[in-house]
Amino acid sequence: MILAIETSSTLCSVSFWENGKTFAEYESDAPMQHATLIGQFVEKGLKELKNPPRLVAVAIGPGSFTGLRIGLSYAQGFCFGREIPIVGVSNHQVLASQKISKTKETFTIIDARRNEVYLAKHKNDEIFEIESHQIIAIENLVEHIPTSAQLIGQQGIAIPENIVSELNEKGIDLKLDVKYSAAKVAQIGKIKSEKIGNDNIETIEPMYIRPFAGVQ
Repeated sequence: MILAIETSSTLCSVSFWENGKTFAEYESDAPMQHATLIGQFVEKGLKELKNPPRLVAVAIGPGSFTGLRIGLSYAQGFCFGREIPIVGVSNHQVLASQKISKTKETFTIIDARRNEVYLAKHKNDEIFEIESHQIIAIENLVEHIPTSAQLIGQQGIAIPENIVSELNEKGIDLKLDVKYSAAKVAQIGKIKSEKIGNDNIETIEPMYIRPFAGVQ
């Protein structure tokens, strides 16, 4: 069983997942409640399933500074107390895994607030090979995506209509309806754990990208 935690956005999501099946998943978009809800969700799952996890997969961003720190700190404490491994999963990897093209250059975007997005370029059709990360203004998005590439974005990301039109005119294959959840984090965490290995519980860090400048 894999316990997966996703707190990088306004959504707090916890999943218990194994062999392609989600046994339990709990979600809430209640504001400013991640620190309270995450423990409640995990304890509820442990009580209902009575099947302790053998691995914890946690979303490490990019995303909300506060949300990422809450999720990772909880995951580390959980793993320390039970002596089980931890694996960090990039939110770009979660997006790419669901829609990545085998024939087109693939880019993923995540809302960074302040009219900006986190932009990642993926190497070929390999979700774990990310060639570059950067944060850009939404108004400059078109110039960063080459003609006929694929652009994958999280569900609900706010891209102005004029930018969407310009991307379409450029022949960009838009996939702006992808949802992340803890269950998706679990799936990618399993693959990463087996293919690349687990993370060091003491040194794993969130993927901030933007320099920390206060609570977000």
